[in-house]
Amino acid sequence: MQIYLLKDLKGHGKAGDIVNLNDGYARNFVIKNKIGKPVDNAVLSEIKAKADSAAFKNQTEIAAIKAQIEQLKQTPVTLHCKVGANQKLFGSITGAEISAALAEQGVIVDKRLITITEPIKTTGTYNVTVKYNHQLTGAVTVHVEELNAK
Repeated sequence: MQIYLLKDLKGHGKAGDIVNLNDGYARNFVIKNKIGKPVDNAVLSEIKAKADSAAFKNQTEIAAIKAQIEQLKQTPVTLHCKVGANQKLFGSITGAEISAALAEQGVIVDKRLITITEPIKTTGTYNVTVKYNHQLTGAVTVHVEELNAK
């Protein structure tokens, strides 16, 4: 008997899988304990609808991320910091500071997505990576200037 698993079933499959089980085991344990349900046309259409919904949601999320990546390319960030000798900063620039500066310009980026490859400890222009997932990454140009140079 073919069963659509609603929960993980040890030794047979994970939730969302369609598995073949013995009729007695399927009726007396799996269906009775609501671990799975028999596969019929209604269940197959439900599975297809869930898959289509997930694909549509994923496509809209990717489109939104791509739009934000384009917005990041057009939005340079300027940070004003206290500096000492040789244009060295007191401290370094963090992802949180870059995220806050982007938020002031209307681009909301979580500080955990910002990857700074080498510490920003002097004034100048830097490229910082914003990594949304393993496929989608963007870049932000960060200008670090002296606080008194406004």
